[in-house]
Amino acid sequence: MIERAIVLAAGFGKRVLPLTNTTPKPLLKINNVSLLENTLNFLKKFGVKSFAINTHHLGEQIEAFAEKNKSIYDIKIFKEQEILGTGGGIRNALSFFSDKPFISINSDTIWSDEYLSPLKNLYKNFTQHNANSGLLMIKRENSFDKTLKGDFTIKSEPFLFRQPGDTNNLIFTGCQIINPALLKNKKNENFSIQPVWDEVIADKKMVGEVAPNIFYHVTDLPIYEKLKQLDLIG
Repeated sequence: MIERAIVLAAGFGKRVLPLTNTTPKPLLKINNVSLLENTLNFLKKFGVKSFAINTHHLGEQIEAFAEKNKSIYDIKIFKEQEILGTGGGIRNALSFFSDKPFISINSDTIWSDEYLSPLKNLYKNFTQHNANSGLLMIKRENSFDKTLKGDFTIKSEPFLFRQPGDTNNLIFTGCQIINPALLKNKKNENFSIQPVWDEVIADKKMVGEVAPNIFYHVTDLPIYEKLKQLDLIG
């Protein structure tokens, strides 16, 4: 199984301002549990033992969290002096994974045990098809936030591709499995993961797995306030 993961935590969290003027988005809480804690606990249940966390905006708070909880989580911080984007942030931490497949995950999804079985299926397909990227998806109609648009489509299982326009029916949950070879030849600089995904799709090296549950995601401040009213994190 996969023993290492990176939690992406360097972003500015602009859509939940003004909260993120003083608190990084991963440390916002629901039921007195931070989004970051919820993510780490989910990964531990999956079998992950060591965690990379990239930091930039208010990164000292996340570093303080890691230090305070070092007896619970084995965390290595990757500071970004200049923000590196969704692709560059992962590339910057690539040495942490020792050429083994790893998980990259966003902390603004509310991760629950319902995602564990789909993630195991994703890893199985990722391995069987010798993929370079595997994305955990949700059906668009199962999103709590009805404003979210689809990202991908599956026509020939389990391979993902993108259709033009607003016709894709699957939303990326924020959890992916990555073969380090995917990023090894990329420069250590600011770049988005999106063009990399397009390359993998063209090579038929991207697989997907659809989780059946409701997708709760801290998209913006109004959605965050609604999610705080639900009993989502124990």
